[in-house]
Amino acid sequence: MSLWRIRTAVDDRPGSLSGVVGTLAEHGGNIVGLAIHTDVTGVVDEFVVDIPGNHGAAVRALAEQCPAGTVTAVAAQRREVGDDVTRALLLTARLRSHPNRLPEALAELLLADGARWTNLTAGDVDGGTSMLVPVGPLRGVLVDRASHPFTWTESSRAEALVRSVMPSTGPVPTDRVIRTTEGVGLSLRQVRETDAPALSELHRRCTPDTLRNRYFAGISELGPHMLRVFCDAERGLTVAVRPQGREEPIALGHLMYTLDPGVGEIAFLVEDSWQGSGVGTALTRALTVIAADWGLAEVRAETTLANNGMLRIMRRLGASIQTQEGVYVHARLPVAAAVQGGLGAEGRRGGQVARLMGPV
Repeated sequence: MSLWRIRTAVDDRPGSLSGVVGTLAEHGGNIVGLAIHTDVTGVVDEFVVDIPGNHGAAVRALAEQCPAGTVTAVAAQRREVGDDVTRALLLTARLRSHPNRLPEALAELLLADGARWTNLTAGDVDGGTSMLVPVGPLRGVLVDRASHPFTWTESSRAEALVRSVMPSTGPVPTDRVIRTTEGVGLSLRQVRETDAPALSELHRRCTPDTLRNRYFAGISELGPHMLRVFCDAERGLTVAVRPQGREEPIALGHLMYTLDPGVGEIAFLVEDSWQGSGVGTALTRALTVIAADWGLAEVRAETTLANNGMLRIMRRLGASIQTQEGVYVHARLPVAAAVQGGLGAEGRRGGQVARLMGPV
């Protein structure tokens, strides 16, 4: 048996996957394992294939068939053939007895070259060949793999393994104070049903264009059903934003769960008179930090090409932007990269992360 682990980005159109499978079959390949990953390039399919003889011809044929993404192939071992969920559960059981062997477990989970304990400000992360997995507020595990880069799906798996063995710390606090880049203090508080009158007034103060950018429809009132969604913790988190010392909210921020594991959706509404003052940027950063607290690997945002403010914010944080149907925009932001890279770097320069987390 000559096993190879082959990854390729498959076009999102009918028949693309069957074409890849057919190409492997034409070169004598027998697929014994399949996993689907998400990454900045989109969907990445990973095949474990038994290919007799030289695998190079099969890889070259796949590269011609899938020009949108890079095709990588690394030798695989027989022990790698199996169910990823089963492997993760066995590693979790092992870590219950030996939690300090977390680096070893992460290396096995991700089929990495090695892993070691480090601190979160070591600055030795190479985005192409290594990944830093946070373990608590001060330390983490640096995982290295030279053969192919880590995907967002693998980042989510790693964080889930960490959380499965860490002691429960209770719910993450959502009420906090953040600051814009101009130093304006903003108080975030989780929305309650008693906030209905104030939130309704916020919607009335917003122009139709602002409401359309948020809801993609002509909504002028905050209805009872929408308020129940905002207050439903099973759906996610909605926070009202108030300038310090004032009671009326000037913005709403949402971090909602999606059907995709490890993925949240960000949205916000900022009153017109406060737009352009850094409220949206500070709110998006705060929601991304909360997403990291929750163990999410990715946050997404749906908007339109007309929403220039939202597009600038997501691009500034490092999101990938895709246009759909010539009108709508789909932004995808990897949480770990945003917090450890953009937010983390700013925190080391000016204490931004400490301000995002609020008073301890």
